[in-house]
Amino acid sequence: MRFLLNFPWSVLGVLFAIISFPKNLIFLKSPKAIIFNVKSFWWYKWLPGMKWARAMAIGNIVLLGEKILDKDLEHELVHVEQFEREPLIHPFLYQYQNLVYGYKENKYEKEAYSKAGNLYVSGIK
Repeated sequence: MRFLLNFPWSVLGVLFAIISFPKNLIFLKSPKAIIFNVKSFWWYKWLPGMKWARAMAIGNIVLLGEKILDKDLEHELVHVEQFEREPLIHPFLYQYQNLVYGYKENKYEKEAYSKAGNLYVSGIK
């Protein structure tokens, strides 16, 4: 049921993967995810603070850019789990955290960095 509720976000993730010049894809069973290695987040980097984006999760879709660092995939898979925990409304809750607390203090980012074992790197993210 959670997968179905996140289906609209996953469709959006596939569309963003397509315009990001996908190079290949991998299917994961747990968590259920489709991972796209992409060439560029050209459509995203114009947003304030997003110039250094390396990867992202949208629904059950993970996009990995060319400049990923160690544990970035694991980090994004935590975000997929968050989508599954809070189906349909997760992106709104995530953005609320960003607006009120900022990226570094966003509880979803803190959880992802903690579980994945990677660190926030200023100027590279």
